[in-house]
Amino acid sequence: MTRWLAVALLLAAWHTPAGADAIRFRIQPDGSEVTFRATSRLMNAEGQFHRMAGEVAVDPRDLATARVTLSIDAGSIDTGIGMRDNHLRSEDFFDVKKFPTITFESQRVEGSGRRVNVVGQLTIHGLTREIIVPVEVRVSDIALVASGELVINRRDYGIVYQSFLNPIGDDVRISFTFRARAI
Repeated sequence: MTRWLAVALLLAAWHTPAGADAIRFRIQPDGSEVTFRATSRLMNAEGQFHRMAGEVAVDPRDLATARVTLSIDAGSIDTGIGMRDNHLRSEDFFDVKKFPTITFESQRVEGSGRRVNVVGQLTIHGLTREIIVPVEVRVSDIALVASGELVINRRDYGIVYQSFLNPIGDDVRISFTFRARAI
């Protein structure tokens, strides 16, 4: 379940062709968050990823120029229940020994104003899919804040584990807020 959330985190990053007025921003992990919610028959899973890194290059006057790269440490998944977290890190879900990171790289940004769609490649569990991430952005010459929410299907990323006693839903809702500073 958690693997889908990681995918959501990757969606939060966005891609910009660097123009003459592009400013580079580094995501501040301590001020950012990627959370997820997955459903199951007996007990839903809500959690977050604690470790991430990324950059955004964008002309603050033209969000369509944005380029985003994001990397999330899949092993930093935290639902508040240690046994479940360890299971999510196992081969049944994220298989963090084999696939330690979730990544997102933007390809283009569509729309204008503060609300845009970031189109990019999300890689979870070694599988890459194109996704569209709706993002609300506030940007200045020194800071950037991007937030949004999306739903991914865990099976699209090879996370197919199923429990007979506690069936798990396929859709995972991912929410994110990234805060970044100019570098």
